[in-house]
Amino acid sequence: MEIAADNIDKLINIEMRRTGLPRGKKWVLWEVARAISPEPLVLAAARLLDRPASEIAIVTGAAVPGHMPVGENDGPFGSVVLATALTRLGHKVTIYTDPDALPPIDMLARRAGLAIDVLPLTLGDTGQQEEIAARHDLFVAIERLGGNRHGQIYGVTGVSRSPHRANVDTIFRTAAKLGKPSLGIGDGGNEIGFGKVHAELEKRLPDHTMAAKTPCGGGVFSVVPTDVLAVGTGSNIGAYGVVAALALLRRDASLCHTPDEEVALHHVGVGLGLVDGGGGERIAWCDGIPADANAALVRLMQNIVERTLEPPRIRTF
Repeated sequence: MEIAADNIDKLINIEMRRTGLPRGKKWVLWEVARAISPEPLVLAAARLLDRPASEIAIVTGAAVPGHMPVGENDGPFGSVVLATALTRLGHKVTIYTDPDALPPIDMLARRAGLAIDVLPLTLGDTGQQEEIAARHDLFVAIERLGGNRHGQIYGVTGVSRSPHRANVDTIFRTAAKLGKPSLGIGDGGNEIGFGKVHAELEKRLPDHTMAAKTPCGGGVFSVVPTDVLAVGTGSNIGAYGVVAALALLRRDASLCHTPDEEVALHHVGVGLGLVDGGGGERIAWCDGIPADANAALVRLMQNIVERTLEPPRIRTF
């Protein structure tokens, strides 16, 4: 199982995005996170989620007025796929996001047949976040920005997202104080969870901190940690890897995401207004990777799980 999970970890961190996006950092993000984990990242995440029936909060969504009016598709797809698996395991899932990003995520959840709440976050409302932390048992951030050392949230290019996107650091910091577990799934170092490896990221990736460009000088890397951190070439891909690891733990390959559904999500997402965050276009790509390439990764993950769980074949020759 650990060998299979290690292969999934490595598979989902292959750098394959279009030119013009940051290059040369995906593998480093994984290496830094893996160096402090006792087991493959997706397996550690799956073990966290493989628990008695719990109330789990997923925080996702990334809208930018004028550019991504209802958000990018990286995060929403992974959140709904993970919520589907968690619901099958008996958990009660609630998804939180910003108001602009809520309608397409809610539609994706309904399309998946999920009877779950998709609820809005209020900008600057730390009281609401403390209530969310008190309400749930476990917290997952998928492609959700975390504050830098000055508490500011930035995209990977150093542009502030604070004016229009809720900074949800309080949810995860309050949960930690309450002794409640958390999982961060990200792909850029600026998401919640990467605080677990912040110092090493700044050391290994000095050109990607964007400290000189960010107005506060704190760079883009998040200082907000989670108990477990999973990394992928895209955050959706990271979430699918966690689901595959859950399938390994539960010895149930049917939990895995499927390539056909991955392609379908891309096209449904276009219809809902979700855009490719890698280029800002309303196309069937995610984080600079076309739908069929993402689906290929999904199929390879599915195959790793299926081959691992099938009974051994005895050779007669």
